[in-house]
Amino acid sequence: MKAALCWLAFAVMAVVNGGFREAILKPRIGEAMAHVVSTILLTLTILGVTFIFIPWIQPSTLSEAWLIGAVWCTATLAFEFLAGHYVFGNPWEKFIADYKPANGRVWVLVPLTILVSAPLAFVGLPAQHVIPYLMSLAVGSLMLVLSIGRPHWCRWMLVALFAYAAPYNGWLAMSRPEEYVGFAQLAIIPLVAEYVRGPFKEHAPAIIGAIAVGQALIAGLMGLGGRCFTIGAIGAVVFLLAISPLGVGSALPFSFIVGLAAIFTSSRLADAQGI
Repeated sequence: MKAALCWLAFAVMAVVNGGFREAILKPRIGEAMAHVVSTILLTLTILGVTFIFIPWIQPSTLSEAWLIGAVWCTATLAFEFLAGHYVFGNPWEKFIADYKPANGRVWVLVPLTILVSAPLAFVGLPAQHVIPYLMSLAVGSLMLVLSIGRPHWCRWMLVALFAYAAPYNGWLAMSRPEEYVGFAQLAIIPLVAEYVRGPFKEHAPAIIGAIAVGQALIAGLMGLGGRCFTIGAIGAVVFLLAISPLGVGSALPFSFIVGLAAIFTSSRLADAQGI
């Protein structure tokens, strides 16, 4: 019952967000940008509300938290498609279009965030991670907005992100390879936590060093532009998805947000260059 009440709060927020988009954002910044901004606002609001509600709902295990997230996500999709079509009369094509990132649509962020928000909140957000977590979400959101209106700016932000991460991780590999072992307690998938505490811990310098090399390669490819940027963007998306099970340790849903920003930037730059 508590989980159902929380989902009803999500539904109310979605309706209010839709009204805000149509009445305030769309006339001022256009349909495409309004879609992105309103989706980001709803995503972050859902995330915040979940962190507030989960201590009240009190799932007893991580598996229960995942079950809650799965039920929320299923209910959201069912309501969106079934009620949207049969009650409000929207065509199926409209819903499908909103789930096509290649067309600049980012609505997929909402069900993905709903799915992982309960496990994220169950694992918790340690005090020392609060500011880095919020800053990461803010920067990722800015990158996603820029990928629609200023793709060249987003390109260089992506380059800067990976160009910074590469030497930092290289330094960690040589000086403090155990730094990331503590992220196991933040993982939202038990198998990932076991991997971090086991094989990763045993071979941390080599694994972190390989990650640093990969990040440097991604930064270099995106910096070159053209088809190289597309290859680098694919590498960035793969890397971001790979670290997403670390939960708060990867600033999830930062991985989803920046991954979409990389896809949009690649698509827009390719269109501009006729690739």
